[in-house]
Parts: sequence; C-alpha cells; structure tokens
Amino acid sequence: MYRNVLCLALGLIIGIRLTDFFEYLQLTETYFGSTAITQLEDEATPQQPTEEELARWLYNETRVLCMVLTMPKNHQSRVKRVKATWGRRCNKLVFISSQEDSELGAIDVGVPEDRNNLYLKMRKALEYVYQNYVEDYDWFLKADDDTFVIMENLRFLLYPYDPEAALYFGHRFRTTYPQGYMSGGAGYVMSRDALRRLNLFAFNNSQFCPINNLSEDRQIGFCLQNVGVVAGDSRDEEGRERFLPMSLKFMLPKFPTTNWLIKLTFYEPANETGSTSGITFHYVKNHEFEMYEFLLYRLRVFGTPLSQRSLPPRLDPKQLQNQLYHWSHENSTNPNAWLN
Repeated sequence: MYRNVLCLALGLIIGIRLTDFFEYLQLTETYFGSTAITQLEDEATPQQPTEEELARWLYNETRVLCMVLTMPKNHQSRVKRVKATWGRRCNKLVFISSQEDSELGAIDVGVPEDRNNLYLKMRKALEYVYQNYVEDYDWFLKADDDTFVIMENLRFLLYPYDPEAALYFGHRFRTTYPQGYMSGGAGYVMSRDALRRLNLFAFNNSQFCPINNLSEDRQIGFCLQNVGVVAGDSRDEEGRERFLPMSLKFMLPKFPTTNWLIKLTFYEPANETGSTSGITFHYVKNHEFEMYEFLLYRLRVFGTPLSQRSLPPRLDPKQLQNQLYHWSHENSTNPNAWLN
C-alpha cells in the first residue's frame, strides 16, 4: 500500500515538474527568444531588414553613454550644437564641465578649467559615470565638444563585441608603453568592463594610474593598459581609420604626411584616408556641426543607391578571447612613428 502511495506521489511530482518545465520553455520562447527576430518582427522582415531598421534596433541593443568634455564658455555654442546634432543619437548624453547647467545636461566635476587639468577632469567624469550609470549602458564614449560622431557607425563597430570584455576603441597612437593609447580628440569608447576596471582597480592605485598633469588621452591609456584593458583595432576592412583626430578637410584625399599625426599613429596609414564607415571627425567648427548633420542625414544624391549591409556576426567567447589576445600582442606597423 505504501509503495502504491509513494508511486502515486512521485507521479504527481514528476507531472507537476514537467508541466512547469514546458511552461518555462514556452515563456523563454515567447520572451527570451532570438533578440534580432523578436525586436525586428514588427518593423521589418527578419530575413532582410533595411539598414535604417537595423540602426533603430541597434540603438537599444548596443547602448552608448556619451561623455563630452566642455567648458562654461562653450555651453551656448558648441554644447548646444552637439546636443542638437549627433548628441541626440546617444542613449545618454552628459557634458563634463566646471559649471552645472541642468537644461543642457552639463555637470560640474569640481575641476578648474585648465589644459593641465584635463586628465583629472576626465578621471572625475569616469568616476561620476561609473557611480551613476555603469549598469545602465554597454559602452561609454568620450568626445571633445569639437568632435562630430556618427553614432550609427559606432554601434555597427561595437555590435560584435561583448561589453563585459576588457576592451576599448579609438584612433590608436604609439607611445613608450607597449599598447599605446587612443587619441582624445578623435574620441574613444570603452566597454562596461573597462570602465569598471578603471574605477575598481586603477583610480585607487597610484602605480597603475598616477595623478599628474600629463595629457588626458595618454594617461587614461596608461591606466587602462595596467588593468588589462586591450586597445582594439577600429580600422575598416581596407585599413582606413574610422576615428579621425583631425578635421576631415586635412585628411583627404590621403593621410597627411607633413604634420604631427604621421609621427603618432600606431598603424601604417592606408593610401586612402576616408573610410566609408567613418565614426568621428575632430576640430569641427561651430558652423560645421549643422553642415555635417545636413550632408550625412538629409542630403540624398539622385541615382545613387543606398548600400545594403547586414550586421557583422557576434563573436563567441573563444573568438573574442583570440581577438583580444591578438590585439594585445600587436606591434606598431608605422615606420614613421616616434615614441612620445
């Protein structure tokens, strides 16, 4: 009798657990299915969505917080222009200043305006963003207030990579330490894990990340290298730079060979400078923000078909590990570079 009761009880338990299991499968299929298909179903055919639809989807899939270094005298000029143009395509936009302006989204990080204080100002910005937003966004972009960023192309670059990998991108410069660093003017973008490592392991260690008045980009690169963050290669398939540290007019039609840039850039420059998937342009004048906005987002050339690209595949953990290993062991390929 007891055996019959026991068998009945076991049968009921197994039946209930199987029901729960099938309900779980149903729920995961409904709510946690393929992100690409689920998100695009209402807007496009999943098999071949348009680039515009992919860009809209990427806005939520690859979330970028933008930090723009500025100063009070630029609040009514550059800051307003950034906010009205490329900045509105960030998932979150924060202006890093020495004077708060809630209407514009500028915060005071408590560092006096001085070129020698840019590194300290950037540290304070990264501390602020980490304390308030680290879990809300995937990638964290630093740009100057005279930089124009094509956010759609930035997300296209970042999509294959896990934001929990210790990684950052930009225009890579050569220097005295092996990995080099990313140009501050061209802007650089770091993963969530890179931001976390800076705040947990670098900023509280004077050997890994000393406080000084040296250049902001070089020092942040030094700190990142010391906590194991890898400098990624952001160039396109043809070896053309996507992050430009100079105005576009000085970068076309070929990479400049008569100024400071050729002596700093990490990779040997490609013959042609202008990447068709460019991301940033530096030294943008006030009136040029609206010009870039018009040329990039409103002007259409009759008879020229729009390109149709699909998203690059996401790297699996092993592929990502191999890629990070490769980048971390790269040597500069620019024979004209000198160490600074």
